[in-house]
Amino acid sequence: MLITLIVIFLVILAVLLAIVLRDVFSIGSYISPIRDVVSQEPETQREPDRARQDEEEEEEEEEEEEEEPEPEFFGVNPLTGAPMDEKNMRNRPVAVVLNNIQQALPMNGVSKADIIYEYAVEGGITRMLALYQDPSRVGLIGSIRSARHYTVQLAESYDAILVAAGRSPQAHTEVNNLKIPFLNEVEGPLRDVFYRDRNRIPGQRVGSVHSVVTSGARLAEWLPQYNFRLMHESDYKHTLNFVEDGAPPRGGNATEAVVSFSSGKTTSFIFDSAESAYYARQAGRDFTDANDKSRPYFANILVLKTRITGISGDDVGRLNIETTGKGEGYYISGGKYIEIEWMRAGKSDPFIYIQKDGSSINFGIGKTYICVIPTNMDATFK
Repeated sequence: MLITLIVIFLVILAVLLAIVLRDVFSIGSYISPIRDVVSQEPETQREPDRARQDEEEEEEEEEEEEEEPEPEFFGVNPLTGAPMDEKNMRNRPVAVVLNNIQQALPMNGVSKADIIYEYAVEGGITRMLALYQDPSRVGLIGSIRSARHYTVQLAESYDAILVAAGRSPQAHTEVNNLKIPFLNEVEGPLRDVFYRDRNRIPGQRVGSVHSVVTSGARLAEWLPQYNFRLMHESDYKHTLNFVEDGAPPRGGNATEAVVSFSSGKTTSFIFDSAESAYYARQAGRDFTDANDKSRPYFANILVLKTRITGISGDDVGRLNIETTGKGEGYYISGGKYIEIEWMRAGKSDPFIYIQKDGSSINFGIGKTYICVIPTNMDATFK
């Protein structure tokens, strides 16, 4: 009986083994043709080398990480409407008096100015006042000349810190009356920001009187060390409104504007359609920046007419320019111009600009050039 059971067990085992071997050989018959087809595929269709592909991907990631990230701005420059670092929005701007006679040209740092004023001084010449909301990265700024009392008033209209090399007696009185922060290279303790550079214009050696300069780095270093307020008060309000396209919709053509400051001094503004902005020309040449030989572009030009008279009894013929009250003028942007009115209630108030119908003016985003001229002078347009 036992023998019989063993025999039956061996038979069953043999049958099972036969079935398993049959399935194995059957699968092999299918695998073999597939293997042959794969081995005959062209080289370009084979799976790429994964190790090399991983290395290439890592190199691409490293290259992407090395690229300079685009700066992110979360604030708006109140003088231009352009993006800027939010922390600088409440700065009191720095207003620098600049020399504008031929021996001192070109100036340094004007391409980085947010607003530039041009105005008359004695002798039939003009000077400029350049305003910087954040001067820290400007580079060299100059050459710097002396202030007049109306220069002080213009700076005060922006709650600005005034920088100059000297002052008229009237300016000295106005600084004291308005209590404006005044950095004066010629006198006083606040002189660390200045130095003299007779080689400030590449390839040209200027006279000593045209060599007074400062820089963004010096202003950033010394301003915090002086004992005056660096930020606007919490209730300070800016009055300039900005839009992407500041061209007045019903304006006259102004592809070129020529502004007369006196019988012997004009400044021309030419509209560059590629830049959608104006560049300036004076004394037969372009208005440029000696720092990088660039040509500043201005989205907006203002011409403000006001009463300008000589100061009675002044020994050198200094002028008085009225910066308060109201007057007429022009607003120029985008190849167009319109007539405007300006007004300013007091010496510590900002300028207000309106159209003839009483509506406000929307400035184009960008820099502004402001010409202050006497009422008997004018601008012409093409």
